Amino acid sequence: MANWMWYPGDFEIYHGMCQNFSREERGFFWPAFWKIDDCRHMVKFWREFQIREKTTFTVYARGMGYVALCEVEEKEAGAFHDELKFSFGREVICAPGKYRIEIIVGNKSGLPCAFVDGKEIFSGEGWMASDLADMPQEAGWNTWYTSKEQNPMEIAYKSQMIKVCAEEAVNGGVLLDFGKEMTAETLVEFRDNQNTLTLCYGESREEALDTEWCYLKQQIVLGEEDSDFGKWESSQVYRTKIRAFRYIFIPNEKPGQVSIQADFRYIEFPKKSSFGSSDQMLEKIWNVAEYTFRLASGAFFIDGIKRDRWIWSGDAYQCYFINQYLLADREISKRTMLALRGNDPVCQHINTIVDYSLYWIMGIADYHALYGDEKFIRFIYPKMESLMEYCIRQTDERGFLYGRKEDWIFIDWSDIDVGDDKLICEEQMLLLRSYQAMVQVQKFLGINTQKYEQLFECLRKNVEKFFWDEEKGAYIDSFTTGKRKVSRHSNIFAVLFDYVSEAQKTSILKNVLKNPEITPITTPYFKFWELEAFAKLGEYEYVLTQMKNYWGGMLREGATTFWEEYVPEKEIPEQYSMYGDRFGKSLCHAWGAGPIYLLSRYFFGLYPEMPAYGEFVVEPHIELLQGFEVTLPAGDGSVHMSRRNNCLSIMTDKEGGRVVYKSKNYVLTPGKTLELEIVL
Repeated sequence: MANWMWYPGDFEIYHGMCQNFSREERGFFWPAFWKIDDCRHMVKFWREFQIREKTTFTVYARGMGYVALCEVEEKEAGAFHDELKFSFGREVICAPGKYRIEIIVGNKSGLPCAFVDGKEIFSGEGWMASDLADMPQEAGWNTWYTSKEQNPMEIAYKSQMIKVCAEEAVNGGVLLDFGKEMTAETLVEFRDNQNTLTLCYGESREEALDTEWCYLKQQIVLGEEDSDFGKWESSQVYRTKIRAFRYIFIPNEKPGQVSIQADFRYIEFPKKSSFGSSDQMLEKIWNVAEYTFRLASGAFFIDGIKRDRWIWSGDAYQCYFINQYLLADREISKRTMLALRGNDPVCQHINTIVDYSLYWIMGIADYHALYGDEKFIRFIYPKMESLMEYCIRQTDERGFLYGRKEDWIFIDWSDIDVGDDKLICEEQMLLLRSYQAMVQVQKFLGINTQKYEQLFECLRKNVEKFFWDEEKGAYIDSFTTGKRKVSRHSNIFAVLFDYVSEAQKTSILKNVLKNPEITPITTPYFKFWELEAFAKLGEYEYVLTQMKNYWGGMLREGATTFWEEYVPEKEIPEQYSMYGDRFGKSLCHAWGAGPIYLLSRYFFGLYPEMPAYGEFVVEPHIELLQGFEVTLPAGDGSVHMSRRNNCLSIMTDKEGGRVVYKSKNYVLTPGKTLELEIVL
């Protein structure tokens, strides 16, 4: 089967650029505020073929150029006859012999790509690509584009028509409820007596009804063209661009007088996991988390589907963890990493955020641990190293990473003590982990690891010397501001990355994690890390209670997807405000899907011991869970677990598994059910 092909990594960079230009807000577009890389605009593809019988092929391309056919001289290696040039779309005939086929494609405004259609000669795996400056690489391609009619510059979304669930006459207009949030193109059919319709979109009912402050609002005038926001499909039917919403309010109309459908647009990922439980709240949390995650998973992992629609490295990093237990799709992780990283040379931190560059580096090592994939790791390693070196150039004589004037130190939406030097403990924890990520990948690739091992050891000693406060029994944010403020974040990282002794763990649990005087976490983003730290410390009852209270609290507020932030003390509609904006909060945010990871990794206890789950462990902590049944992906296989009364059943179809329960080890035999008595 033939596939469209392009310069490796350029598909992701091009569509990453398009994604980061897709933010729409109150009638204007807002491109991302960081450096945006573009794809190469001229590429040469080539491959040699040995033809035994007469055959034909045709080359199609997105861009201008030509096809060159050269017969290879068998007697002299590397010698060629004069090349013959052909235009795109013309059938080329090859007599028996050995040929080198070259395709030159230039595209001034988009992604140069080629499709070779033939029985013996076709495009895809095995072709090489070059921009005539970089070293030749294997051409990039994916399984989405297998027909010459397709255009790799357009994402191949699936489509599902969704009808209105309920209509309500309110505020002199009609409010349409589609039942749950989605990303959709809106099809608006004008009736004979209608010339103008105003659509006010909302993730919440309150937003849609606020005609002044709703994020997405559009006035459609019959017959008037506006290609930026939509197009006319016929003289009476208008199709808008993709937007995120649950509700649409149309002023000055009545129920039954407006004909609107939503064309739900999505990338289809096969269902590889499932969870059912006698605990209805826990089951609903899983289901809503899954729906939230799928909405935020398209060509890339994006942060939220309404407001930014950008690719953020911090959001993506958490998505990699959730992905392994839900979609188990390594391709979306690869696309996201490539889009975030862009091209060399590095001249700015990813998303302008220091911690987001470090998350990207850490993500490569985590990807290796989950999927192996030597080909991708070898391809991406030079970009991993150059970004790491960019970060090292920003360290002082003690090895501490500081922030420059133009750098954003994010960590979380929280009151972290960041001084003028932007030198905080949280960044050092992430830098330590990044050094370990470099060592892990270098070992896999057979590269000497001494440099990063030494950097790690030096920084580790200085973090303890300057940031650990014995009196407070915790890590402080900054030693240069004089405040010696303790926040949860650096202490959480220290626990997660195993940088603390048993005595320090006990101290952090008491003085930070269980200390109500320490500023609480209010975002699902860092609630994810905090609850993982509690789980690592064996506080499973606390984790389960927090999941039900925090994510369950959003459900009790009527959420159909999980939010960017949740502050239980706030009332509706104040709950929807953020960034000083009445409806600034994203109500469908990727990092809201954290319970899937927490349940899968710590309660069901599934994790790999070798890359690609060559060896894996099931270490369940399910005593607090009632009857349940769960299926989780494990590399190219799966693990099924269920609880009935006090019996735990575990079965897998994959070699290399073992169960650890109550300090005892059991071998998992593929196809055979292991039954254990639950010890309470």
